[in-house]
Amino acid sequence: MLSIDVNVAYRVATSKDIDVLLQLVEEFHKLEKLPFDPVLDRVSLQQFLLNPTLGKIWLIYDRKNVIGYAAVTFSYSIEFRGISAVLDELYLRADCRGQGIGTKTLRFVEESCQQMGIDVISLLVHRDNDRAKQVYQKVGYDDRGYQLMVKTIA
Repeated sequence: MLSIDVNVAYRVATSKDIDVLLQLVEEFHKLEKLPFDPVLDRVSLQQFLLNPTLGKIWLIYDRKNVIGYAAVTFSYSIEFRGISAVLDELYLRADCRGQGIGTKTLRFVEESCQQMGIDVISLLVHRDNDRAKQVYQKVGYDDRGYQLMVKTIA
């Protein structure tokens, strides 16, 4: 599915997009100071892309080039009474930020999730990323006061 805005287009990523997607993930993880391993992350992306029940990744295009991606994972929430989505990663290349593309992408993701019968989207944002928080709040995301806690068990 290709969805087009005046200056932005979105396409669901497939396993054929693994190389460009891996490059974007590397850029995002470097920016956010997240670990990146080209071998492990390639395997992880391949597994994700081959199992549509896990979620979707959309590549974001300007008129010609891939400029970012949005990754949504699916989960079931008792609190939200059904399947919910988690905006796992949203990345735009530096020269594409500050132009409203992030906001357009959030709206696109919301509409896509609604079409899939999903009523709730959650996301994580670093506590020091004020710019991203402003964008998310502007389009209606609320800070619910939860704190992410993680334990690696393998």
